[in-house]
Amino acid sequence: MKTKYLALLIAAMGGSLSFGASIDGLDAAYSKDLTVYNGTTGDVLNVSSPTTLGVNLNGSWTMAFTISDLGTTPGSNVGMLFTYNTTSNYKNLEGLGFQLTESGTLTLCAGGFNYNGGAAASSLWKTQTFSGYSTSTPLTLFYTFNGGTVSISAMLGDDTSTLTTLGDLSSNAAFGSVSMTQINFSAKDTSGNTWTAPNGITGEYTLNNFDLYTAILTEEQMKAYALSAVPEPAAASLGLLGLGILLMRRRRA
Repeated sequence: MKTKYLALLIAAMGGSLSFGASIDGLDAAYSKDLTVYNGTTGDVLNVSSPTTLGVNLNGSWTMAFTISDLGTTPGSNVGMLFTYNTTSNYKNLEGLGFQLTESGTLTLCAGGFNYNGGAAASSLWKTQTFSGYSTSTPLTLFYTFNGGTVSISAMLGDDTSTLTTLGDLSSNAAFGSVSMTQINFSAKDTSGNTWTAPNGITGEYTLNNFDLYTAILTEEQMKAYALSAVPEPAAASLGLLGLGILLMRRRRA
């Protein structure tokens, strides 16, 4: 019995040392824990007072999150990571998706709808390929909205040298005097229906952690967040040690 409790304690210690992600001195306005999306199910994160997020020229914020276990997208189809919307009769105004081939080529996609009150889906998807991606290594992404301009940064695993800003993928992405009310993970709209990108699909992936900051993150803050999202070797070893003890105990039993 003591061995069992010891194993559970060691495993818990390993898990507690590697849970979530954070930036010292900066609190997230909204957070979400680990969630697995199978390509057909999704959920939402409601954005409400007192912390609201403008999607106009005065708005500025950063979504930081780590993903893993991406599923391949057939052909050039787009798998959705998230979209966001407002209450002004808009749905899925802006979104971030991906394209992943069986050979491992990963392309990040940013798309917008109803820019400045225009027709739905009038803005084409902007894409950028991220080299060196491996499905076995977590990928931390930063989606920054700054005065109507969207940019994406990415870092692979705990290798800070891979941190890359993939350019301004979307400009003039402002939607008048409105605020974001909902973030739709795996492309769920406000009615709970799965939304499909133009010529696309919803994708399979694991959301390891998600935090939304009401600030534009610096490169150092991005690195700190990405590093905190990847389990430390010691934490991972503790977790494996605890599981190993449990398995040995069961075999002996």
